[in-house]
Amino acid sequence: MISKGQATDLPGYKKASFLLYYNGGEIWFEHLEDLYDHDDLVVKKLQADTPSFIKPSSPAFVCFVLFETAITDAVFLAVKKAVLESNKRFLKIAFCGLGRKDQRRFQKALVNHGFGIAFFDGLEEAKMWLLP
Repeated sequence: MISKGQATDLPGYKKASFLLYYNGGEIWFEHLEDLYDHDDLVVKKLQADTPSFIKPSSPAFVCFVLFETAITDAVFLAVKKAVLESNKRFLKIAFCGLGRKDQRRFQKALVNHGFGIAFFDGLEEAKMWLLP
């Protein structure tokens, strides 16, 4: 078991989120994977990254990468807040690494807000859906 102090040493916490140029456009990849049950770190990392992907000049295509990260209520609410409480106009949002239960939860919370939403098992599939 990893203690809270050691958790910031997790590769998932150190992995930077980034902008990827793909197929003539840009996608923001929000890397929140490999943080297991350390929801405090997921929320902290997301809060630190959110200003980067909600700027008007940031891409309207976002992929949340959540492999090996537990989707607790805190994580769910932080993602929902980052997406819905910003003034950013998203066109499509992809999620990678979610189980069926979490997919249904995000689908229910984010549907009918003016952007497409889809769930994938791999990043390549997500990229092709975001920018075909």
